[in-house]
Amino acid sequence: MDEKEYLTGSLFLYKNKLFYEGKGTEKEVKNHNWHRILKEYGWDKLHKQWIKNLNSYLKKPCNNSLWGCLECGAEGDCLFHCISYAFNSKYDKEYNANNLRIDISNSLTEDRYNELIEFYRIFKESGDFQEDWDPTEMTFDKFKELIIRGGDEYWGDFLIINLIKEFLNINLIVLNSNEFTNEYYNYPLFYEFNEHTETLILLYEEGIHFRLVGKFNDGNMITLFTKENIPIEILKMINYLR
Repeated sequence: MDEKEYLTGSLFLYKNKLFYEGKGTEKEVKNHNWHRILKEYGWDKLHKQWIKNLNSYLKKPCNNSLWGCLECGAEGDCLFHCISYAFNSKYDKEYNANNLRIDISNSLTEDRYNELIEFYRIFKESGDFQEDWDPTEMTFDKFKELIIRGGDEYWGDFLIINLIKEFLNINLIVLNSNEFTNEYYNYPLFYEFNEHTETLILLYEEGIHFRLVGKFNDGNMITLFTKENIPIEILKMINYLR
């Protein structure tokens, strides 16, 4: 990229590095000030307990943590907004919550549907099902339509995450964060990490909302990690490295 791509009135991307304008000058965003500059774009520092958890895997943590999280949208589509943002930022795609839902729905097979709906029915029987739709009255075609309608009718949950992972061929890592119960842990998704595919990290807050997680690295905020730049503390956290 040889032209400036403005993200806000004063923040722009140039040659894959972030810069900001102020008082007649242009300066590169650095490790020490990324959190102040990128706050204008919506980035916040990751919760302090998660920063502490991730730092525990490092011998010399950075004085100013480079981990941030971004609000990508709500209204029942937060999971899909986060994933769309990460892919659009890296590949200049035109994903949004709606067309990503359509793609996921179209990728669903009857065998996978039968696996998923059985879980939903077990949740309903045990009293752990909190959706408005009834899994005991669901059919394959109705479920595909439900995924597409989305919003408050069908939130993104941990079962649909596996479908997204399979369709996009990525690793998804979910950092559970609950201030009310003081719980902060890597949410188990029960699949094997593949170092040869890209990795996307999500923050799951208070049991109801997803935000996108990124790490500031080499002048830019990375939200879709490769084998070459995935942080070592993440690999240690998921026990891929010991």
